Amino acid sequence: MKPLTVLVTGPGGRIGPHILPSFRERYTLRLLDRKPIEGEPDTIVADLSDIPTLRQAFTGVDVVLHLAATSDEAPFVEELVPNNIVGVYNVYQAAVEAGVRRVVFASTIQTIGYFPQDYTVQTSDIPRPITTYGCTKVFGETLGRWFHDRHGLEVVCIRIGAFQPYDSPHFQQTWCRNNWLSPRDAVGVFSAAIEKEGLGYGIVFGTSLTEFERVSRQPIYDLLGYVPQDDVTMLYPQNPLTD
Repeated sequence: MKPLTVLVTGPGGRIGPHILPSFRERYTLRLLDRKPIEGEPDTIVADLSDIPTLRQAFTGVDVVLHLAATSDEAPFVEELVPNNIVGVYNVYQAAVEAGVRRVVFASTIQTIGYFPQDYTVQTSDIPRPITTYGCTKVFGETLGRWFHDRHGLEVVCIRIGAFQPYDSPHFQQTWCRNNWLSPRDAVGVFSAAIEKEGLGYGIVFGTSLTEFERVSRQPIYDLLGYVPQDDVTMLYPQNPLTD
């Protein structure tokens, strides 16, 4: 079978470098970022406000993996609105106009941060964002629902957990142990969201196997058919002296 053509926005961020090598083996890959990426001379350099370039870049693409965003708390009007509100609208709109079949939207567990820490959050729970950044991701999820219902665009929202590389210094901290997403499982979750047939609209939490199931992994199994491979309790046994 002909490999899918996948465009990744924001591949120069925290997650992109960890998933691109595997993606190159699976897909015909295009990259779009607002600045050049070292070692990636074919990267399309454009801002999310550059709608003509987005339309052109998305033409002939099967799936867009939308990672590009201001990725944490920042001035709302100056940074979050143009990048995470207007920007995600432009991505969805350009995808529709270019005939893209699916957008995989990188959301965040900051959309649910105000639930009690001993509660396992479900995707059916009403969001309780812990930051205004998290609020913008709730908007992106809801806007994706509208684009699916109105235009038939398939949208899969991945609420990314605490993404940390394997050499992170944070594995003895509760927030990491209960929310970790490993590089290998990031590849697995995103690939499943890109490839799984028959998806219309859905939200899943993206984590590896964690010490406490802070967010439900059931949607990963049910919607994407993916089982996380890395277990924080096996790879990084807890040190009682640090707790």
